[in-house]
This record gives sequence, C-alpha cells and structure tokens, in this order.
Amino acid sequence: MDMDDIFAAWDGKHTDQLRDLATQLTKDDHPSLLRACHSQHDQTARAASWVLKALYEAGNDIPFPADVLSHNPHWETALHLLQSVQHVAVEFPPQIVAPYLKHKRPMVRAWALDAYVRLGAEDAAQVLQNAHDDPAASVRARARNLEE
Repeated sequence: MDMDDIFAAWDGKHTDQLRDLATQLTKDDHPSLLRACHSQHDQTARAASWVLKALYEAGNDIPFPADVLSHNPHWETALHLLQSVQHVAVEFPPQIVAPYLKHKRPMVRAWALDAYVRLGAEDAAQVLQNAHDDPAASVRARARNLEE
C-alpha cells in the first residue's frame, strides 16, 4: 500500500499503520508527505501530520510546514504540528500560532502555548502567566512545564 492509500484507509484512531509508514519512509518521500499535510482532505492532512510528527520525534530533519497552520486546518492537524515544534528547529513568526491560543479544544490551546513560547513571542511571558488561569488543567500543566 502506498502512502496515499494508507492515509485514505486510516480510521482516524488506530495509528499502527501510520507508525509503520513512518519507519519505512525515506528522504525521497518527505516532499510527498509535506504535500499531504497541505491536503484539503482532512483525513489525509490529519494522517500526514501524525506521520510527520513521528518523524520529527525520531530526529528527522524535514522542513516544517508552518503555512499549514495559517490555513485553519482540522484541529488534529494543527495539534500534531503544534506538538512538533518542540522536536524541530523552526523559525517562523509566533503570530501564526497565536489564534490557537484561544482554540475551543484545550489540547490545542496547551500545545499552541508551548509553540508560542518556544518561538520566542515578545509577549510570551504574559501569555504564559495568563495560561495559569485557563479553565483546562492541560493548559495550566503545560504552562508549569514550560516554566521549569
């Protein structure tokens, strides 16, 4: 099964096939993976961003598709990319992740906070302080972890 077939067949929950795919990809596959992250088909972009995050976690050097975050992707795609910032050397304006600081989903807010601080936003200290008042425990915990 090729990458596109795996993404199309993904059930949105079980990641065994995605994990296997991540271990099989070569550098020659990275451009296709990045294109898949830009897909207008949510399932494809979600699966591709999961695989990309796994590759970043494994230490792969792949360009970061920050522009995906600018185009209001599915929340899981955004989450995977926001979680990836900690694993890869990236430089892009923190304002790209700023809208996610107010996302309705707490995990997205938590990882947006993480990315915003890591990207060196000028107001990161104030945003970090404000995060301690977030109603979601995950956001407050991420704020505490970032301060350590």
